Amino acid sequence: MLNMGRIINIGKIYSIQDLNTPSQKLHSNYRDRVKIVVIDDEDFIYFDDLRRSGFNITQYHDIEDLQTLDAFHVIICDIKGIGRHFNSRAEGAFIIRELKKKHPYKVFAAYTGSTHRIDINEYLLGVHIIKKDIDMDDWCNEIDSLVRKAVSPQYVWTAIREILLNENVSTLSIARLEHKYVDIILNKNGDFTDLLTDKKIKISDNVKDIITTLISNIALGFLFK
Repeated sequence: MLNMGRIINIGKIYSIQDLNTPSQKLHSNYRDRVKIVVIDDEDFIYFDDLRRSGFNITQYHDIEDLQTLDAFHVIICDIKGIGRHFNSRAEGAFIIRELKKKHPYKVFAAYTGSTHRIDINEYLLGVHIIKKDIDMDDWCNEIDSLVRKAVSPQYVWTAIREILLNENVSTLSIARLEHKYVDIILNKNGDFTDLLTDKKIKISDNVKDIITTLISNIALGFLFK
């Protein structure tokens, strides 16, 4: 069991739960600031309506490479008829899986018809599923939920923590980094410059580079602008 009292010599020891207080909940409208993309081989019927409702949304009918979607925070992908250039039987589900490997901090959703293919379940683990036949009101609610997730500090920390665990970083170093992460959000206006400077946090340079890239690209930055 960790001796949390040894992590920081003075002051409060923060954990991600400290961001759950009412004063830290999101109240602002981030519709126009979070970049959303829909990939659908047909014209997305609510595209214009969603833009008029304030969403910063773009549509592609398909993509030729994954880099096309690098700039987006929320990625919503149809399953059938997508990913023809990748020659995968999983179609759009393959695109989502490969993007999740590259960008674990982005928010993903798949939308499909009423018949769900069992053979692609493994491609969509942890991916939000949206039914294709929902109306405009439901689409607004669904995308608002995805946008809130994209700017959630808790969601971003979950992505960072998963990276650290996969790289076998010690629980003590993870706890130290969690404290710094929360402290920066609560007390330093989201300035992550010093997040990885503590020499007591034992993380390889490769992992530091991954986290630095993640922090520089996440939609979390909108919370402090």
